[in-house]
Amino acid sequence: MAGQTRKQLFVDPHVQGNLALRVVGYWLALVVTAIVMLITWRMFTGPARVFYTHFDDLWFQYKLPFIASVLLLPIIVYDMVRFSNRFSGPLLRFRRGLRQLASGEPTQQMQFRAGDFWSELAEDYNLVAARLELLERQIATLKGETTVTDEAEPASTNVKSTAIA
Repeated sequence: MAGQTRKQLFVDPHVQGNLALRVVGYWLALVVTAIVMLITWRMFTGPARVFYTHFDDLWFQYKLPFIASVLLLPIIVYDMVRFSNRFSGPLLRFRRGLRQLASGEPTQQMQFRAGDFWSELAEDYNLVAARLELLERQIATLKGETTVTDEAEPASTNVKSTAIA
């Protein structure tokens, strides 16, 4: 899985949707703040005029930067969703793996894609999964026999009792 490309961009709608809405909210706050600041500046430094006439002047002077920011917003939101996939995807796989472990289903070694965040999480998950497999084999051996042999250790992983810092 480390070399595979992503097929689905929006993997966790709750997290990624909230991040996209947050980006749009920040953009909207920026636009409103800029408008208020520009109008306030024009009111204090320019000649006395009716309040709403400042909006016409602002639109005339700043319509191109505003339109450019409107056109850039979808690109920024798309990039944020792509970027958030690098941590939403691994957490989704981690949750799925934990559910499999909890239900007693066999699991495979977890490995995240290149560039994903929290690759150490996959390594820690693999250690826990191997330890759980070892303990389950030891329990099965104890149920069938009175002594535990070293053959109960899984061949796929080399589990040592280490403290995770």
